[in-house]
Amino acid sequence: MPRSPTSSEDEMAQSFSDYSMESESDSSKEETIYETIKATSERPRSRMEDIQSNTLVIRVVIPDLQQTKCMRFNPDATVWVAKQRILCTLSQSLKDVLNYGLFQPAGNGRDGKFLDEERLLREYPQPISKGVPSLEFRYKSRVYKQPNVDEKQIAKLHTK
Repeated sequence: MPRSPTSSEDEMAQSFSDYSMESESDSSKEETIYETIKATSERPRSRMEDIQSNTLVIRVVIPDLQQTKCMRFNPDATVWVAKQRILCTLSQSLKDVLNYGLFQPAGNGRDGKFLDEERLLREYPQPISKGVPSLEFRYKSRVYKQPNVDEKQIAKLHTK
C-alpha cells in the first residue's frame, strides 16, 4: 500500500525525536523536527542543474591538427588542468606538447593572449553573446600587439 507524503514525514520526525536527547524541552524538539521536515521537503537540485551551474563549455580549436572539439570544464579548475584534459583527448600526438597553451583570440576590443596556467578558468571572461566561447590550443609564441609587423624585422630581433 503506498504511503502518503505526510506519513513519511511523520515517520522521519518520529525517528529523529527518538534519537534526540531527553533533556531538551518539548518546544525545542518540535522546532528541530519542523526544521528537519522543511529541509527534506525542499526540492533538491537535479544532477543536470548541478552540472550546468558548475561547468563551462568551450570550443577548443587545435590549428596544428585541424581539429575542433567542444569540451566541458570545471570553472574552478586551473588552466593547467584544462590543458591536460585537452592533451588526453587528442587523437594525434603533437611535438613539444608542454609548450602548447590555451590562447584567447582577440575580441571585444581586447588583445589576444595565452591563458596563465596557474589561474582559474573562471578568471577569464568568455563572450556569451556569440554562442559557445572559443579558445585555441596552439604552440606558445610571442604575441605582438602591432597588427602589421614585418616578419624580417622580427627574425632579426630574435637572432641577437
